[in-house]
Amino acid sequence: MVRARSSAVNAVTSRDVARAANVSQALVSRAFTGNGRIAAATRERILKVAAELGWHPNALAASMVTGDAPLVSVITTRLSFDWRAQVLSHLLKAFEKWHLQPLLFYADNDDEVDRLLGETISWRTRGVVVTAGVITPARAEAILSRGQFLAALNRPGNHPGAFSIATDNPAGGGQAASLLLAEGRQRFLVLAGPEDSWASSRRVAGFVEALAAAGHRPLVWHNDEMTVDAGQACAACLLALPAQQRPDAVFSTNDAIALGFIDGLRADGPKLPAELSLIGFDNLPASSWAPYRMTTFEQRLDVMVAGVLGHIEAHQTEAAAEPSAALSGLVRSPDGVFYCPPRLVVRQTTMVQS
Repeated sequence: MVRARSSAVNAVTSRDVARAANVSQALVSRAFTGNGRIAAATRERILKVAAELGWHPNALAASMVTGDAPLVSVITTRLSFDWRAQVLSHLLKAFEKWHLQPLLFYADNDDEVDRLLGETISWRTRGVVVTAGVITPARAEAILSRGQFLAALNRPGNHPGAFSIATDNPAGGGQAASLLLAEGRQRFLVLAGPEDSWASSRRVAGFVEALAAAGHRPLVWHNDEMTVDAGQACAACLLALPAQQRPDAVFSTNDAIALGFIDGLRADGPKLPAELSLIGFDNLPASSWAPYRMTTFEQRLDVMVAGVLGHIEAHQTEAAAEPSAALSGLVRSPDGVFYCPPRLVVRQTTMVQS
């Protein structure tokens, strides 16, 4: 016989806790959310009474009613893209330490991000962290006007009230060009993502500009997807070229394409780095593995995530909008973004070792 579920489990409310602890419901809320001032002894008494009564706050319900629950909307796409998974992993670990709970909004592609931004407005979270797609000024204004924060990670926030931090992608592209020029390379190729990809296009621009200053013009091959499969397809295209026309230096705007490119060259392609130098971007774990040992750029995720969390803290405490310690040495650019220089990690796919 199936027993009816007891309604007693949900019978205790925050009002009961407040009555038993001889405090207001507002103090009960503060004890569990951390919002507002509350004496340590009072908080301890409230938590003890709540445990004795078997009451736990419904964070989602609280956020819908008051917006006080420690919920943060996070927008992401394409978790099969290794870099995006790294970003999300860093964020979630940081949120755990700060006792914040993510409300994840996921899309299959960047084009859906605007729709997701619209959906976040119906949830009373403390704010929104965007890790993909484009934030329009209208969406940013709609979020910020509700008293929520808006933080854009590795993309512009497109609003003076938004916080935005990103890798200095043009600088990375320029540094890659300088390294390959120092090796004496003459024929250059860029393996890029979609032409409308914000980060990839800026890496391409930095690379092309640095080469143009030295009198070189690279080939640029755009890919609809920045995947290992795309890299293998690019390798096949390179091998189809006459040997004398093949590039001897390749810059890939992400590691996934570069790793697939290396795989595609293994059978009968040019030898790395004797005949061809290759530089990736992202420093994915696989780039250090023995079959690859690839020179690449590391994005400072620790700095970027710390910057986002510093902004969240300032928003929660209503502190003055001042750069956090994590942003020491970084200057906010005219487009409103704090740019972090990438770190070059030199391995065995380039000849220059410093």
